[in-house]
Amino acid sequence: MLVNSVTTTVVTLLLFKFIFENILHFINNYHILLHRKKIPHGFETFIDLPTYQNSVDYTLVKSNFSSFCGAWSLVFDIFLIFSGILPFLLQTGFNVFGNKNFGQAVTFLSIHFILSLFWIPFSWWRQFRLEDFFGFNRSTQNIFWTDKAKEYLLSFVFGFPIFYIIAWFFQSFPRSWWLWAWAILFIFQITMVIIYPLLILPLFNKLTPLPDGELKERLMQLAQTTQFPINKIFTMDGSKRSAHSNAFFIGLEKFRHIVLYDTLIEQMTTEEIAAVLAHEIGHYKHQHIRTNLIVEGVYSFLGFGILYYLSSRHWFLESFGFQTEYTLVPLILIFSIAISGITFWIDPFFNYLSRKHEYQADRFTADTLGQTEPLISSLRKLHKENLSNLAPHLIFSTFHYSHPTLLEREIALQNPTPDDHRTKA
Repeated sequence: MLVNSVTTTVVTLLLFKFIFENILHFINNYHILLHRKKIPHGFETFIDLPTYQNSVDYTLVKSNFSSFCGAWSLVFDIFLIFSGILPFLLQTGFNVFGNKNFGQAVTFLSIHFILSLFWIPFSWWRQFRLEDFFGFNRSTQNIFWTDKAKEYLLSFVFGFPIFYIIAWFFQSFPRSWWLWAWAILFIFQITMVIIYPLLILPLFNKLTPLPDGELKERLMQLAQTTQFPINKIFTMDGSKRSAHSNAFFIGLEKFRHIVLYDTLIEQMTTEEIAAVLAHEIGHYKHQHIRTNLIVEGVYSFLGFGILYYLSSRHWFLESFGFQTEYTLVPLILIFSIAISGITFWIDPFFNYLSRKHEYQADRFTADTLGQTEPLISSLRKLHKENLSNLAPHLIFSTFHYSHPTLLEREIALQNPTPDDHRTKA
């Protein structure tokens, strides 16, 4: 048992996070149960009571499942910290693959693969039990396991060269390796935005050009009116895995494409889909993508700075039973476990920034279309079809919601503030 002040501190942070998260779930569950017998005021016109109560049940089941996963994660992390299994796996990997850059990269990816296997049953249960019970699952066992195999293969294809290069910098530039590592991952993140729709997305879903017709003409006209550069519009066969609906952009600049779930096209009118697109254009016009990249870059920069600080403190890794001769692999493994006990408390800041962006994109949509009804109607349909929680508790949404609630968005759309006009693109 590796019981000392460092491991005890890490476990205390994880335990405190777990307790607080469960308090949040309890508060939120109690709050929505109080409103289960009556549809929230203002929403009676678009959702009936049975559907609303079904959304409450869906929220409660997901909440209980999340709490169970949180308990498993805590127990699993405590086991990894105190059992000495991580040093054993590390040494075994080095004995098999060597301890040079190649061996470190393969060992890290192998340990990551082994640990991820313990989470597959949870993914399977969520897909084929939870989602299936509420009528959302359309996947098959073959699709599920094929997806998993592809995900692991891709993690090795991209993860190996990145970790190999970082390991080389770690050994060659002991004082500045973290700056190089941060730059490599930041560039990789931007590169993935470009290559994802070309190389990765087609491995999982089929993209079909949107056929000529009223919908395509309306979306292209909207893009032209807002001076939004767009290349192609695709539909994606999201329905082969789930009944949930969505729409998103992929690529950058001249490589930018619009992707619409086939389920979204089935559920919404042309003008509602145009509102969804206008909302995404609003994010582009307000430069939210650039802002998010900067924020994430600063965030990861600080994370690598902490890694660099810990890499020169031998007591840190020794507290977890690791030898300090090869510090990069164990450093990242332990850091990935411990950091969740800290980042949880920072999430409200990122949620606040994200919600601010959503309000701005909503206002852009209303100003562009000259009305609020298409966006409100599309948001209501998304919440209804996805059985989203219509009445979350404020404290819970602060920690867990990156988007404003439906009620908050409708109030903001119908009652614009001076800030809305100051932030117009």
